[in-house]
Amino acid sequence: MKVVATGISGTGRGTFLSRVEELARAAGRSFRIFETGDMMFETASKLGIEIPQEKILDLSPSTLNFLRTTVFERIIRESKEVDDVVVSTHACFRWKKHLIQAFDFHYLNQIQPDMYVSIIDTITSIRARLERMPQWKGQLSMKEILVWRDEEVFITKSIADFQRKPFYIMPYREPPESMWRLMVNPSTPKAYLSYPMTHIGKEPEDMKKKDSFRDGLRGKGMIVFDPIDIEDAELLDFLSEAREKGEEEITYSKEGVKVTFEIKEATDVSDDIHNQIVSRDFQLIDQADMIVVYYFLPVMSPGVLSEMMYGFTNKKNVYVVFKGPESPFFKYYSTKIFHDEESLMTYLSEKGVLSSG
Repeated sequence: MKVVATGISGTGRGTFLSRVEELARAAGRSFRIFETGDMMFETASKLGIEIPQEKILDLSPSTLNFLRTTVFERIIRESKEVDDVVVSTHACFRWKKHLIQAFDFHYLNQIQPDMYVSIIDTITSIRARLERMPQWKGQLSMKEILVWRDEEVFITKSIADFQRKPFYIMPYREPPESMWRLMVNPSTPKAYLSYPMTHIGKEPEDMKKKDSFRDGLRGKGMIVFDPIDIEDAELLDFLSEAREKGEEEITYSKEGVKVTFEIKEATDVSDDIHNQIVSRDFQLIDQADMIVVYYFLPVMSPGVLSEMMYGFTNKKNVYVVFKGPESPFFKYYSTKIFHDEESLMTYLSEKGVLSSG
């Protein structure tokens, strides 16, 4: 299996892929990650050219293309020696207010990947990691990070579509088993988990029940995409807190880093965050085989109903665990409704979607 894995700086792409590698080696597979960025620095060093990390994107396009070409020639040679290959790379860079291409169609056609994935993470986590990197510290606003993350996903998916290959968004907090299962068995059942996120975020016990239900599905061999794995709305919570206190700056700590920026940065991206949340959740539905709805409120959630409608009208089965009064809307946009978790599990097991173990 050959996979091209992209992700902007600060997403934790390397850490996520190393966890996948651990699973592969535990399974007795020969597995190798080709980290193109590290390999470009290594290539330059062998040629007697020492490039500071914070200067590499200032190199001329011809120099960058030469280093990239040398690296991909090596990847093509050495990838023949292992069972599973992951080419870890960028699709693009957002540097000095413009985009820099970070891939080569010729070599992607030579490699012929079986699958493309794009690792993403929460905006506040990405910002914190970038602040740890000399190359990126203080370089990008929240707006630029949001745009770059979206561009990376868009370009990667466009390449995958052009080559007629499957593409998946892979949140950093997604268990590495999800990507490994896709590599070992691309037909592994995949579900998008829909639930009333606004409510559940305020009720720790309900969150635990949702997590237990999700983990039960995963334990029976299903890949489950949970929208809460990307918590961009956290930035809006920070914004609300700062406004209530009358502060002009937002400060938070993540990834061992204290991050401070003007409140205007968060204000400027409020609409972007709301729109990207909706768009991303629909993308997660697109890459799933079905929607599993976990609902336990007597009132309707606009978000859940929108996801059900989107999935149902886009050829997805929608299975609902509904612990409330019968809703005509739920009934209309669902394939089947269950009144407890066990009934759904039994049904999916009988259909061969879940393993019986």
